[in-house]
Formats: sequence, C-alpha cells, structure tokens
Amino acid sequence: MKNFLKFLVFVVLVSFGISLLYDYRMKHGGLVGPSATPEKYSLATAPPVDRKEIGTLEEFNRERRTLVSNILPSVVSVKTSKKIAARRQYGLDPFEFFFRNPRQFRNPNEEAMVQNSLGSGVIVTNEGHIITNSHVVDQVDEIEVQLSDGRTKKARLVGSDSQVDLAVLKIDEPGVKPLKLGDSDAVQAGDMVLAIGNPFGFEETVTEGIISSKGRPNRVDGFGDFLQTDAAINPG
Repeated sequence: MKNFLKFLVFVVLVSFGISLLYDYRMKHGGLVGPSATPEKYSLATAPPVDRKEIGTLEEFNRERRTLVSNILPSVVSVKTSKKIAARRQYGLDPFEFFFRNPRQFRNPNEEAMVQNSLGSGVIVTNEGHIITNSHVVDQVDEIEVQLSDGRTKKARLVGSDSQVDLAVLKIDEPGVKPLKLGDSDAVQAGDMVLAIGNPFGFEETVTEGIISSKGRPNRVDGFGDFLQTDAAINPG
C-alpha cells in the first residue's frame, strides 16, 4: 500500500512538472525543439516608367482625339423606310367583315406595313454626296439623313453597286463638311485604323484596330480588292 501511494505521488509530481514546462515554453518562445530562423521577405517594386514614354502616350491620345473630332462632322446616320405587304390575320374580331372600310375589300388578305432600317454614311463632297452601304438603301421608299448636329434632311439615291455594297446619296444642304478620302494603295498591313459610325442608332461610336491584310476577295462572287481589319464593325 505504501509503495502504491509513493508511485501515485511520483506520477502527480511528474505530470505537474511537465505542465509547468509546457506553460513556460508557450510563454517564452514556443514548444521544445530547435528554434526556426525567421524568413525575410521583400515586396516587389514596380518597374521604373520613363516619363518620356508617358508623354508620348499622352501625345498619341491627343492626336487620336483630334482626328476623331475632325471626322465626326462628316459622319451621318441614314434612315430608310419602305412599305411592305403583310398578310392579315382574321378571326380576332367577328364584326370586322361587316364594319370595315369598303376600300379594304380590294385586298382582303393584305395590309401595308412600314419597315425601317438604319445605317451610317460619310459626306464626301461639298455638294452633299454621301457614301453608304447599298443594302441599307436597296428598294426603299424614303431616305433620310441625320447630320452630326441633329438636323434631318431628305436624301435621294444617285447610284449603287451591290457587288461591293456601296451606294451614293445626295442631300441639298449647303455648308456640309466633306471628309477627305485617303489613298488605299498606301495602306499597309499593321497600320492603325479607326472605324466611326452609328451602329444600332448609337451615334458617334468609335472603334480601333489595324489593317490585317490587303487584297481580300469577296467570298460570295470573288469580286473586289478589300482591306481586312480587326476593328469592330457593328451592324449599322
């Protein structure tokens, strides 16, 4: 019995000593073991920027803004409308047959509807000639042109070529600002280009890209000598 009590006291003392040692290590540097050497870290710094490069970029942006502001007065919106025949849907009103206008009996199955289209164009002469897409003005009844200042003018079709999808319009408006055409033969692949128009009716939209290639044929009929670009060209 005495031996058992001595053993029990010994176990209690050893446990108490271990607890004291653990508490000391936790308060003064962690658990027992080799001390770890703290690692050093350094934050990466941004590469130095040449102020001359910043100045060059700002100058480039100013030149581009000036170019766009000079072009915008020559860009117009083209709005067209034409009447199309649409088959009427009968049966919704049981009294329609008896109380319609007598003139409607001439075409009992059809009625006229107006179809509108939008496009972009550019003024190219002081006399008011405008280049636009042929498909925009093909077989339409009325053509209106909205200038950059919001004025709307009636336009007439001078000529069109569906193979290259180009058409020429004419408005009678003095004081328009024509855009000077460049030399497409001088353009090289890699040259920067800007596309300016009114896609979906959103006026003064500007996109940027490069000339990807020259001399591209039209895949439909093999006609033409087109410039390929990666600038976003949206419908309209």
